[in-house]
Amino acid sequence: MNWEIEKAQHIGGREYQEDSVAIFSKENSHLLVVADGMGGHAGGELASKTIIKVAKFLWEQETDATPIKFLQRICELAHDKINELGKKHNISPHSTCVLLYIHGSLAWWAHLGDSRLYHFRHRKLRQRTRDHSVVQLLVDLGRVKEEDMAKHPKQGHLFAGLGGEESPQPDFGQASVRPGDSFLLCSDGFWQHVSPSSMLKILLRADVDLRTRVECLLKEALEAGGIEGDNISVAVAQLKGKNTLNIWRYVALGFFITMILGGGVWYYFW
Repeated sequence: MNWEIEKAQHIGGREYQEDSVAIFSKENSHLLVVADGMGGHAGGELASKTIIKVAKFLWEQETDATPIKFLQRICELAHDKINELGKKHNISPHSTCVLLYIHGSLAWWAHLGDSRLYHFRHRKLRQRTRDHSVVQLLVDLGRVKEEDMAKHPKQGHLFAGLGGEESPQPDFGQASVRPGDSFLLCSDGFWQHVSPSSMLKILLRADVDLRTRVECLLKEALEAGGIEGDNISVAVAQLKGKNTLNIWRYVALGFFITMILGGGVWYYFW
């Protein structure tokens, strides 16, 4: 399968970069990772970078684990390593995490916290991960609108992540992927400022390559965040090609319309 994968990152208006983002590839498989560290500069940076190091280590190991078990293992080992380093340095590091594992036309993901994964298909948002946050609960209860999440005063109040006393319990998802599908992983510093419709509009541009489109996404988040904006991280995986199933639907529709119009003309002259 012909995947295009790119990532981008910016410190935003912050003094330190506590996000980490990485892409690992081999043969027909890929792993994308976005982590947003918390716990002060030292703690946040340490936590997010530890997740990347653990993901790289496990990615390079031979394993018979299922994709879900593999993603679970990354979360568990990263959680333990973050806690070990926290005790060593007498700090309390934590991090969100979103992982995407791709093999051929199949994809699996896991996430903790409010770093997100978006899956786009047919010019529509097919699904996104649900934040482990107070504001997400309020949205699910109908007390806050989806579009108001980023501005809510409790945004950033999380109840799941890596690091700390609670064992990690990530949410998982999976999908069969079709040509033209896109996955976008990001930290909250990105999704708070770029709507899904804007993401899709930029991802569907045909006049520039994926690298340029990802840079455009980053620029939009950076400009919207302003001089005090959060760290920004984004990674995109896009399966090249057009969805042939969708094309044949249009062909069938065109044929049907032609038959109707043609039949109407034949009837008129008869």
